[in-house]
Amino acid sequence: MNSRKWIGVGALIGGLIGGSGIASAEMGQVRVEGLFKGAAVLNIDGQQVLLKQGRRHQNVALIDANAHRAVVEIDGRRHELKLHSAIGGRYQPADLTQVVIRKNDRNQYQVNGSINGQPARFLVDTGANTVAMNEIQARSLGLLYKMEGRESQVVTASGVSRSWVVTLDAIKVGEIQVPNVQAVVIAGEYPQQVLLGMSFLQYVKIQEQNSVLMLEKKF
Repeated sequence: MNSRKWIGVGALIGGLIGGSGIASAEMGQVRVEGLFKGAAVLNIDGQQVLLKQGRRHQNVALIDANAHRAVVEIDGRRHELKLHSAIGGRYQPADLTQVVIRKNDRNQYQVNGSINGQPARFLVDTGANTVAMNEIQARSLGLLYKMEGRESQVVTASGVSRSWVVTLDAIKVGEIQVPNVQAVVIAGEYPQQVLLGMSFLQYVKIQEQNSVLMLEKKF
């Protein structure tokens, strides 16, 4: 994947509503969290969105962006924002179909989500052809994998292990939800984290730029 330079995450600064430096909760808030040529990562009312120049999310449009500043249009009014700065803006909440994930200190992309409505912590793994979990995790999620799954075998670092192929009702990450996702439950304690493999990732667009991974729903 191509790499482009991101400029990090910061705190709020002044110049907002009433000169207080804090945007009103009723007004909503747009904050610049990342900048690069032709695109910006914006935090819109607590949700991260990657916008390309000329694209719009809710009533927020990115007019221009470079490594130093972004020009956004909110309800027809333009604002120039530098990194770490924010502005209040009126807009209606909408479903987000983008998820921005930052690489951790182990060089991994981890993200919270849910399986069949139950909370789950995922390790994004484009090298895994399916979502995978160990049987301890499967039991904690209430999966009847031995009764409803198809028994199979997988090769792990420890050798050949017993496994069960199941179909999950849904996996949700951010506001991206995919129904009827195939997964494999592996006997024992491997993998230690639920692997978010290609049986889910095939339904999203994946972009990586310098330790930031963006998932965007295809449909």
